[in-house]
Amino acid sequence: MRDTHEFRIVITSFCNYRCFFCHHEGRIEESTKFLLSPNDYAFIASVAKRLWGWDTITITGGEPLVSPIYREVCERIAREGTSITTVTNASLLSSPRKFLAHNRQINVSLHTMDPIVYQKITGSSYGLQQTLDTIVSIRDSLPEIEIHLNATVIRGYNDSPQEMDRLIQFSNKVHGKAKFVDLASDDRDLVVPCEEIGKNLMSIGFVKIDEGKWQTVFRRNTEHVTVTRCGFSNQNFDRGHRNLFLHPDGIIVDSYQKDVVVDALREIKGRDTEGLANKIESYFPPAKESSRRTISNSP
Repeated sequence: MRDTHEFRIVITSFCNYRCFFCHHEGRIEESTKFLLSPNDYAFIASVAKRLWGWDTITITGGEPLVSPIYREVCERIAREGTSITTVTNASLLSSPRKFLAHNRQINVSLHTMDPIVYQKITGSSYGLQQTLDTIVSIRDSLPEIEIHLNATVIRGYNDSPQEMDRLIQFSNKVHGKAKFVDLASDDRDLVVPCEEIGKNLMSIGFVKIDEGKWQTVFRRNTEHVTVTRCGFSNQNFDRGHRNLFLHPDGIIVDSYQKDVVVDALREIKGRDTEGLANKIESYFPPAKESSRRTISNSP
């Protein structure tokens, strides 16, 4: 399984859900200033693609659709020829075609198929059935979009093989892909290791067919399921480097080296490709080790 790298744009700190385990994509706080414009995000997408060949961007948050500039950001990034994935709880997708027109993929956080457990996890009045109906609507409106249903596995909430299988079955119904993620938490009583998640899948007939540093793929007949290692809480895991998180104040953080941050606001606003590239490559080895392409400061 090939390791890939990308910018994950944390477009907003706000969310209409209150999932009790949320790590806010590592760093972002509600006091974070919103300083980047849609054109700034497009510049980042252009630099990443031209210099290092990173041709995908994931837009996350918070809940990305809370942001008033979400649609414009998608439009500007798409102009750069970059593929867009949005991570969302789907509660604000009343018009999927309107909001997701520029997305190649959508990752819906769907942690359980039990309506009571769903409300306990999300702390939201938005019901499970509404979410399921929205996902079906996304598939009907956008038949080509990739739908990934992401479940963070939490001990005592949604960790049984039977509950996992219910999510897989719904994923099949909407021609999507189920993905299970280990919990990022210091509360070890809630964490279900990836190895245990895999054993649960094998207990319902899945077999492991591919394993990489970050993800493992399982298959049962024609069904494919992915287990993704979040790894924030696993001290025995060599976390290494994976993605870069770009926050709305111009701060860039490595997904697993959060004590090292780079303030790139000046370079982004000044369209300083060389300066931005040097800052990123100075502390993010995957960028430095890649074959850098010709630099041009035109966006």
